[in-house]
Amino acid sequence: MRMSRRAAQAAVTAAALGGSLIISATPAAAATTAPSCIGRMVTQTTDGFDVLLTNKCSGTRAVKVVVSLAPDSPCYVMSKGTSHLYVYHGILGNYERTVNC
Repeated sequence: MRMSRRAAQAAVTAAALGGSLIISATPAAAATTAPSCIGRMVTQTTDGFDVLLTNKCSGTRAVKVVVSLAPDSPCYVMSKGTSHLYVYHGILGNYERTVNC
């Protein structure tokens, strides 16, 4: 069965768009998990969750909280011995992991 020119163009466009979505998703997926010296305490709240991040590493670290079904946190640069509380308000997002940034 031969494909019409319009159908062929639509298929090529769909493949290109799908490929660009995969390429744009790769950097976020490639982020490495933060080391174990970054403490993470996740607490569920009535309208979301909180994550207490604590830097127990020997030096400064930059980390962010990855949230499924919602935007991730900003990148927090934390010096040795400091903590940061990330607060998520929403009904869809869930804590996924903490990564280097």
